[in-house]
Amino acid sequence: MKIAKWLKRIGMLLLLIVILVLMTGFIFEEISRSKAEKIHPDGQLEEVDNHKMHYLRKGTGGPTVVFETAFDPAGHLQWYHIQQNLPQTFTTFSYDRSGILWSERGTNAKTGEKIAEELHTLLENSKVPKPYILVGHSFGGMLTRFFVKKYPEEVAGVVLVDSQYPADEKYLSPELYTMVNQGLPVGFLKFANTFGAARLMFSNMFPATAQYQYQNSLMPALLYKSADATLEEQDQMKSIKTEAAKINSFGSVPLFVITAGDQTRYNSFIKDQKIKNEILTAWDKMQKDLLNLSTDSRQIIAEKSGHYINQDQPEIIADAVNDMVKKNHSQINKLLTYHLKLKRNLP
Repeated sequence: MKIAKWLKRIGMLLLLIVILVLMTGFIFEEISRSKAEKIHPDGQLEEVDNHKMHYLRKGTGGPTVVFETAFDPAGHLQWYHIQQNLPQTFTTFSYDRSGILWSERGTNAKTGEKIAEELHTLLENSKVPKPYILVGHSFGGMLTRFFVKKYPEEVAGVVLVDSQYPADEKYLSPELYTMVNQGLPVGFLKFANTFGAARLMFSNMFPATAQYQYQNSLMPALLYKSADATLEEQDQMKSIKTEAAKINSFGSVPLFVITAGDQTRYNSFIKDQKIKNEILTAWDKMQKDLLNLSTDSRQIIAEKSGHYINQDQPEIIADAVNDMVKKNHSQINKLLTYHLKLKRNLP
């Protein structure tokens, strides 16, 4: 009987400790959110379909290089350091999708088509110069398909950064397909976000170097703003991939496919060498298949990078962007020269 009483007391004590920890976490989270609400956006807000969306614009003149972020709560911050180092002779434009960081959620569905429409409206309302060069990382690379399909005459080039391949079941075994598409644990993350644990879990989103000091000063303070919208995008991932797989041609729009080349990039979380080899082989095939999206395509291997090339080797993305802008200027000059010659020969 004495043992039973002691076990009951220990159980009650543990329960009280858990309740105390949860209360402390909840209060900590509410105070942190109150402080975060006072952090001013680093860019501008523009009205899109009855809600405000946030974007960061650098440079002047055309074309406009538009950055589309991966499935990532950090939004435009994943491109911040790259924007700072690109020339100011053309416009660069990063933004937060609806519900991410400083962009309000709005009421539009999280479909590939609606995301493209919102981005187009944001570009129009912010009056950045056309044409657009789209730079999309991972999930963001897949989203560029919807924009190119809907506004092909406004797109001068596409740079895919270790882009997702929508029909990945073609190259993955059923077991591996299930493993790589299982997603984040929604219920647990919502719980963690409510009680302050999520901001601790995602405290190392960026490398601890001077280059990422600004991002690290904001994340994870602003993580709670992005949590629900990020998980909502995960819920829609399967249907977005299905629709994206139907968009299999950019025509002759110039395309660069930047691919992660670090063969050890899975070593830290996958121990089975057979599984690692299968993923590496499948990813290589998918990246090569992306080249078929355009009749004018080129692959660039980022030899020292994992999936986040924008953190591992941002200079490769910057070089690709500069090359695509030069390519665009060259095409415009050729077109102007052609029209001048045509005009001179007219009676």
